[in-house]
Amino acid sequence: MEPENRDQIPTNEGPESQTGKMINEQNATEGQRKEVNVENYAVVSEIGQLLKDLDFPADKNKILTFVQSQQLSQNKEKILDALNNLQAKSYTSVSDVTTSAGLVHQ
Repeated sequence: MEPENRDQIPTNEGPESQTGKMINEQNATEGQRKEVNVENYAVVSEIGQLLKDLDFPADKNKILTFVQSQQLSQNKEKILDALNNLQAKSYTSVSDVTTSAGLVHQ
């Protein structure tokens, strides 16, 4: 079954991607700025889409089992590689997962 909002998942990477441009626009807004570096926008975005229905807190095994039960795109190997690198502990959110997987640096 194909995800309904497939167009919401970026298909390219880097600061020039659709997501990268949006982040750069938001960073240009006056006020406090939090520096965040994203390794791969498409993978991080897809992980967010995959895990949005997962009940947190969740441990590594629960996360992997949940993701493997979902329809994955062309980023399947990158996503599973990143999630396999997680430590065996409890995670509280999607942000916690992507940061711990080394995909987002704050």
